[in-house]
Amino acid sequence: MPAPFPQLTSQDACEALATVGLQLAPEQVQVESREERWFVRLPDDRMAWFAASIEGHRRLCAERRLLRLLQARCLFRAPRVLAEGRGGDFDVRVGVPGTADPWEVFRHVRADPWLGARIGAQVGSILAEQHTRIGAVDVAHWLPLRPSWPESGEWVRQRLPRVADDLALVAKAGVVFAMYEAVKLPEADRVLVHADVGFHNLAIDATSLAVRGLFDYDGAAWADRHHDFRYLLFDYDCDEVLEAAAAAYEPSVGCVISRARVALYNAACAISFLAHREGKLPEERCCGRTLTEDLRWTAHAIGRALALAPRGG
Repeated sequence: MPAPFPQLTSQDACEALATVGLQLAPEQVQVESREERWFVRLPDDRMAWFAASIEGHRRLCAERRLLRLLQARCLFRAPRVLAEGRGGDFDVRVGVPGTADPWEVFRHVRADPWLGARIGAQVGSILAEQHTRIGAVDVAHWLPLRPSWPESGEWVRQRLPRVADDLALVAKAGVVFAMYEAVKLPEADRVLVHADVGFHNLAIDATSLAVRGLFDYDGAAWADRHHDFRYLLFDYDCDEVLEAAAAAYEPSVGCVISRARVALYNAACAISFLAHREGKLPEERCCGRTLTEDLRWTAHAIGRALALAPRGG
């Protein structure tokens, strides 16, 4: 099967969109390259996704299938599929309104614990729906059984020493990553996870800072529920966002979120992001952070994970 859209111009996008009834001029759309796919901004909070490769086609089909499940089963807002091109090579969606800058939200939350708790509670309610209203029979046979991030321990161990020259930090990172890889997952903890729940994928109103919904299910998996809490911990000591999310989630779902496992997953992700910086300049923002910021997050996350680790393991 040839790559559906190995190249995509605004004119190409408009011609394809016309086949599903959208009449747009090239100046009305913006085409961006996004990991095996093309993201096309459209007027009126709409968007289109085009497959740039066979793998991109697979990913689009999986996410589209999942978004339709969420629309049918859940009350919270996620992107809705409006139209699908012939063969599934592209689709048109309407997004969740929310224009707040995620880094600005982070600054507000750090300065205002009450706001952090409010956002955390809203996220916990979303996750309670997502984790209970879609089951194994719906997705386990076609979604991956583990998130694609963090990378493997071997990948991290090869790269981390070339990014961080702090030998003690690298050694502790190795210990934490070994703990992460040794986690034995109870089957009861497998749910539909988004796996990248953070301010960058939450639709947050810029004025009220209320959570309107969740988007970007490209990395979804049938995996450990704790992965959806891992980015609710930050590189400072207060954890009101996580605690409020857990407080909203636990009574609704009937299970307890392990803070130790969340901290471990957070640390493994931080370590992986730090290793991902190989070849990048220190001041270069890789995934939104400089080297100094990645080091701060990693050091803090490692310390927290080791402090919360069960004795003897």
